[in-house]
Amino acid sequence: MSAALALGQHGGGAQTAALREALVHEAGLLHDLLAVVLRQRAGVAADDLQAVDDSVYAAHRVLRTLEEARRRRRTLLARLAGSEDIPLEDLDAVLAEDGDAALLAARDQLVAGARGLSREIAVNRRILRQALSKGEEHIRTLCGAPPASGGAGAGGLLVNRRV
Repeated sequence: MSAALALGQHGGGAQTAALREALVHEAGLLHDLLAVVLRQRAGVAADDLQAVDDSVYAAHRVLRTLEEARRRRRTLLARLAGSEDIPLEDLDAVLAEDGDAALLAARDQLVAGARGLSREIAVNRRILRQALSKGEEHIRTLCGAPPASGGAGAGGLLVNRRV
């Protein structure tokens, strides 16, 4: 049975509305996670260890909730289209002519949010690597150790040596 036929036989309207709401909720969680990532970056820039620490715990909370939202989305996709593993990019093809413009807009919002979050996380990774490298070099200078030749973390000074 095709996904479009499955849609028609299983109350597509209510299921489509539930999936749309799930996508909007998931996009909102990505927005929340983006705010956490930006707070983390501000904490690193301000050299505020507590803000960075708080952001890590906040990110874990949002990620747990996001995982629950993804499970819900997959359950709804399984009911709606017969498979939970349908990529979001293929949603319009699966829904065929029964495609809901608001559902597809919610999908697009979720995909755009995920891409934006991914970019910001990559920026944070670079910033955190640089901060760790500078911190290690600072400790090397204070201890009179020679500069690391292999880049950040090459000597393991922060982990293996007591200052």
